[in-house]
This record gives sequence, structure tokens and C-alpha cells, in this order.
Amino acid sequence: MRNSRTRRQGNFIIVKIPEILAVSGRKRYYLHQNAYGAILLVPRIRDYFADAKDGEYVQQLEWEDIFVPLEREKIE
Repeated sequence: MRNSRTRRQGNFIIVKIPEILAVSGRKRYYLHQNAYGAILLVPRIRDYFADAKDGEYVQQLEWEDIFVPLEREKIE
């Protein structure tokens, strides 16, 4: 596990990421902090459906008529 220090720059806290982790300096990321304080960087990807027209990407359900029982239900 690698260590890094934070520093303040204006209204931001900067975290240095070592080059060995191969994080691009020109990419955008979503940030998420969980309940334990861990910070997750998730790379943003292009939205493939941003330019889609209504109804262009529709997939019919193939198995909608199948009954899947829950634990408490009996199958006869």
C-alpha cells in the first residue's frame, strides 16, 4: 500500500497520486466517499445514450412469463 500526503490549494484539498498507479492527469473522475471515509475515484466514460432518440434502444424481455418462486412459496 502506498502513502500520499494532502495539501490545501485555495478551496481544494489536493491528493498526490504516484505515477506508478498510472492515473492519467487529463481524465475526469466521479468522486465517492463511503461511510468509513474511503474515497473512490471512478473514471467518467462517454454516455453512449446521450444522442439516442426515443425508443432507439429497446430490448424486449425474453423471460417475462417465467415464474420465479421465493423461498416461502411452494411449487406444486
